[in-house]
Amino acid sequence: MKSILALTGLIVSVCAMVFAQSATGDRIVVPDRSSSHPRVVNCNLLNGAITVRTYGGREVMVDGERSRSHDAPTGMRRIGDSTRGLEVVEDDNVITVHRRPAGNGDVYLTVPVDTSLRLHTLSGAIDVEGVHGEVEVHTLNGHVTLTGISGNVTADSQNGPIKVTMDSVDASKPLAFSTLNGLVDLTLPQDLKANLTVRNNHGAVYSDFDVTLGGSRALTERNGSADGRYRIRLDNTIRGSINGGGVDLTIRTFNGAVYIRKKK
Repeated sequence: MKSILALTGLIVSVCAMVFAQSATGDRIVVPDRSSSHPRVVNCNLLNGAITVRTYGGREVMVDGERSRSHDAPTGMRRIGDSTRGLEVVEDDNVITVHRRPAGNGDVYLTVPVDTSLRLHTLSGAIDVEGVHGEVEVHTLNGHVTLTGISGNVTADSQNGPIKVTMDSVDASKPLAFSTLNGLVDLTLPQDLKANLTVRNNHGAVYSDFDVTLGGSRALTERNGSADGRYRIRLDNTIRGSINGGGVDLTIRTFNGAVYIRKKK
């Protein structure tokens, strides 16, 4: 396992990892390694957005931005280094990125196309483009935007919309999208074969796919009365199939519309 700290203004070469200062703050470059393990990038933040872009190279580049909370008042300057920095750990082609204690700020990742991602932030948007792999994202407060994804996706936002465009879908792994407050807007391949489950408490569901709907389920539950009676109600979950069924596609939102679009 290789663990390295990057500090602004410091250029170090340790364990074949090269650190260089970028215009936006810290930069860490993780070279390609021969490994039987597929490349996975984990990024965990408390406060800050995560942006991921792909390129034709094989290295992973991590750029950090200083927290604006450390900006000096007008006419004054900070005495000493205010950078909190990033920490990157690489082990058998699994790269983990997080801020050092008390550090805030956005993180920018530049990765090869065939990279899998696990991205988590408590407060901040997540924006990913062009990745072909397994993508798992979670934010407590923030938008999720995934564009040009191939593979499979699990995306969750407690407060914020989810917008996803997929070029192709791995039929062997499920797709799942959920948000408490916000719409879910999916654009999926026209030949998608899926078993669809949508739970939407306050909002409509729209699709230009031909969806074959299944029946509602009857649920039996206690009504809480002293006589121990039960009540029967219909589950309002929408269930159906797209193009005859296939991969499990689950969508949940409490407040917000759902759009399931064909990719043109």
